[in-house]
Amino acid sequence: MLGLAVSFLVGAWNGPDATQRRIAELEREDAERDVAQLGPLTDLARQTADRLSPVLAAMAQAAPADGSAPKTALTPEVVTGWRDVVTAAEKSYEQSPSAGNGINVARSGLRTAVQQLAAAVKAFEAALGQAEPRTLLALAGEQRTLALRTWSVAAVQLDVINIEAGKGHVHVQLSTGDSGALAPDDEAEGSGHR
Repeated sequence: MLGLAVSFLVGAWNGPDATQRRIAELEREDAERDVAQLGPLTDLARQTADRLSPVLAAMAQAAPADGSAPKTALTPEVVTGWRDVVTAAEKSYEQSPSAGNGINVARSGLRTAVQQLAAAVKAFEAALGQAEPRTLLALAGEQRTLALRTWSVAAVQLDVINIEAGKGHVHVQLSTGDSGALAPDDEAEGSGHR
């Protein structure tokens, strides 16, 4: 009996048991999966930001955030162009492969921001047919602002997980003007490698 107890104690002090090893293995696999998804998600965010920036700038002219009068006339052709760009962006975020919390939060935030922009486009479309579109334009502008704020939170999350993964700072914030969105930090793109 004493020999069995000694064997158990020696075995317990020799390192992790099978359960602990399996947990560590699963954690490594999860980390590898997240790193594999991080690059493509970051690239997608950059591409989306590049495509959306002209649309957002035009929306800001059509419905200024400060509530002032539109600086450009809204036309069906312009709104159709916005819808095409935003719809393409929405499609690019349809897939949600399984990932860790950091990736899931960033991807969901980016997707939600694009969906909010799609709602803004619908409000702009509705304003086109109105004799007095001021209320709908203000609503569209508010929706755009909420989309910018949502994107900014997701962009900060993407920055954090890139740093944690050893890839350095990533700044995919959209140019927002005075929307109340989170601005990127002052660190240089790519700096902060671990």
